[in-house]
Amino acid sequence: MQNTRLFTQILLYISLQTVLMKDFPNRLTKKNTAITTRTIMSVILLMKGPVCTHRAVHKNGPVAVRHIVKHQFLRAADALQAANLGVLETIKPPRRPSHEVFVKKEPGLIGSDLARNADLCTLGEYMARFYMATPGCIDQELRNELTKRQLVRPEYFNSSS
Repeated sequence: MQNTRLFTQILLYISLQTVLMKDFPNRLTKKNTAITTRTIMSVILLMKGPVCTHRAVHKNGPVAVRHIVKHQFLRAADALQAANLGVLETIKPPRRPSHEVFVKKEPGLIGSDLARNADLCTLGEYMARFYMATPGCIDQELRNELTKRQLVRPEYFNSSS
């Protein structure tokens, strides 16, 4: 049963990956696109991997939103948390400054909450991006702290490293 579910997730991932990879970078590059909190919320949900930080958006997000400041990211992450789409956590790895990390809900648990916010992204888009490799700016110490606190399962980082 679990192997069938995993196989189905892999097939969905493969079928959607090409479409998403072509569409996502261009999604917000239209001229005069207003950068609203809803836009940033959508970007956070569609970032690769199970977690997102301001630095990840700055380094790997669509060009149109790379210039957002930290308080805009935090406002959008708070709104996502209020919509029950994930949790905003402050993580302080040893000997490092603290990071505000948005931990996304697993795709199997997000369905009805995402349906109430259908303008942000579809479940298929969310699933495909959730299982992609986490950006390199989420360093190993931060990953270790997230798994130690049981916010993210270790296999999500092992398969994406």
